[in-house]
Amino acid sequence: MSKAKLVAFTSIMVALSIIFEILPLKVRTPWGMNIDLVAVPIIALYLLLGFRAGFFGLITMTIALFIISGPNTMGIGPIMKFFATLSVLIGLEISGRITNKFGVGYLIIAFILGSIIRDVLMILLNYYFALPLFLKMLGYSISSRSDVIRIVEEMTKTPFWLAIALPNTIQTGVDIFVASPVIKRLKVEER
Repeated sequence: MSKAKLVAFTSIMVALSIIFEILPLKVRTPWGMNIDLVAVPIIALYLLLGFRAGFFGLITMTIALFIISGPNTMGIGPIMKFFATLSVLIGLEISGRITNKFGVGYLIIAFILGSIIRDVLMILLNYYFALPLFLKMLGYSISSRSDVIRIVEEMTKTPFWLAIALPNTIQTGVDIFVASPVIKRLKVEER
């Protein structure tokens, strides 16, 4: 694929991501995470054109999310979406190296690896970065990291790690299992 086609196709997929960000097709967690379709076009871009295209799309999508989120959010959402989606791309890439072909096994391994990578990374980033800032923006007094855990556990009535990991695992499933049937159909129609 030529660079011009890559840029054009990536632009379309990023525009679709932004449309999904603006549409009210999302479920919001108490601490600010959305389970949504925003990263699905980026995962589709990866599945069609590979890691470099997916990563380029991810960077472009993140810049666009910074622009539409505005300065009041301090960029928390776009930064977290970048690292969460990157985790899924890495899971897909490792799975591809293990299985060497697109299929059910590839998708299941990608889901498991992407979920593990994403969950660990999101627990750490939420504990050290996103939640202290976000909870302060909501008016909570945060004097230590244990306050972050306490507040999230009070909000969700679940252990902190589970409150973060469960919606991120669900989002990984949405990202992979919504994008893959579309890509499979496109690949079949190409023949």
